[in-house]
Amino acid sequence: MAVKFQAFAGMDDILTPEIELWQWVEKKMRIYFEAAGFKEIRTPLLEPTELFARSIGETSDIVHKEMYTLEDRGGRSMTLRPEMTASVARSVIEKSLLRNAKTLALYYCGPMFRAERPQAGRKRQFHQIGAEIINESGLQADLVIIRALYGFLKYLGIAEPKLKLNDLTRINGPESEEIRGKLKSYFEGHKDKLDKDSLYRLDKNVLRIFDSKDPGCQDILEKAPWDEIAPLSDDFKVLMQALAEENVPFEINRRLVRGLDYYTGVVFEISLAGLGAQDAVAGGGRYDGLYQELGGPKAPCTGFSIGFERLLMGLEGCGVDVLGEINRRKVYVAQLDEDKMIRQAAQKLALALRERDFSVEQGPVNSNMNHHFKKVNQTGAQWVVILGPDEIRHQECAIKNLNKREQKNIRLDEAAGYLEGEVLL
Repeated sequence: MAVKFQAFAGMDDILTPEIELWQWVEKKMRIYFEAAGFKEIRTPLLEPTELFARSIGETSDIVHKEMYTLEDRGGRSMTLRPEMTASVARSVIEKSLLRNAKTLALYYCGPMFRAERPQAGRKRQFHQIGAEIINESGLQADLVIIRALYGFLKYLGIAEPKLKLNDLTRINGPESEEIRGKLKSYFEGHKDKLDKDSLYRLDKNVLRIFDSKDPGCQDILEKAPWDEIAPLSDDFKVLMQALAEENVPFEINRRLVRGLDYYTGVVFEISLAGLGAQDAVAGGGRYDGLYQELGGPKAPCTGFSIGFERLLMGLEGCGVDVLGEINRRKVYVAQLDEDKMIRQAAQKLALALRERDFSVEQGPVNSNMNHHFKKVNQTGAQWVVILGPDEIRHQECAIKNLNKREQKNIRLDEAAGYLEGEVLL
């Protein structure tokens, strides 16, 4: 009996028509971040395990429970990257990228891996979009990175991203030991309400207790006396004022500590409607000590990442008509004859349209128009280009706008430009 192979749970194929949604977001990502001055970086999927253990933190859920780690034939411990910031840092340090640039602004998109229970929007192989500003300290860089994240989501058509902020400046600064001691004392007074993981973290890293999803812990997490233990820093208050002046709405959430140990200043998350209780789609913050921790130069940084799968769910939940956007630039090419000249004209036009960022569906050759229009309805295309013997004889094509139910004959060498102009109206 033949073996039937299946993908692992939580590691999904991305097929048509879903892949069109991914391509639309990726295209928007490159347009937005390149326009904002960021340059793309791509790093390997496999990195040394110690890179993540040192950067993310031994007691974090990611390192403690979720990493895919293996040993290669040379006895080296390797891990499928669970996040990208540490990989970017390794690349910048290894390639000495700061030697010829005071500051780097980088963005990325790619798969990450975490061994967690698959659920809606959370996969074992998942994907992230992210951006980092490297070797830039202070309020302005934090403002730029938050504005970039918020602006990108608005650019995608999301009307009201919900931005949450917290300040870890004192918690991870010179007063860190004293503040963590006070937090430990607070939680030790409520040991009976702590779950097993939180009791483990109490001695290892008390801040990670705020990662707990255990229902029995939530009340004491909410009531932690932050204003007494670690009031907001003056710099953070200036950032709040700057965001308000730029009309970026936000709320303060003191229990927001993020799941990674390298954050040292402002941290933030963005949540979207329609994602249920776990509504976070993006997060990030300032991390000023990571590069030195990994053996590199002192390089204050700030950055964020967006969960791609959750973003797609959020777009739908927020009523963004991505398919409508895609179909508005989708062209179906109907060839009515197998003639060589018709085939060459169709291929040339398809290339010209793709260069203008159109999606092109090539219909089966030599079908009648009724059959072609059945196919058109399946694709969702708004435009049909008809190429038959009569059209080729006059070096033109018929272009039908299905929304307006209008049809015009256009010269072949002007067809791509005509469609581009129509879409931009």
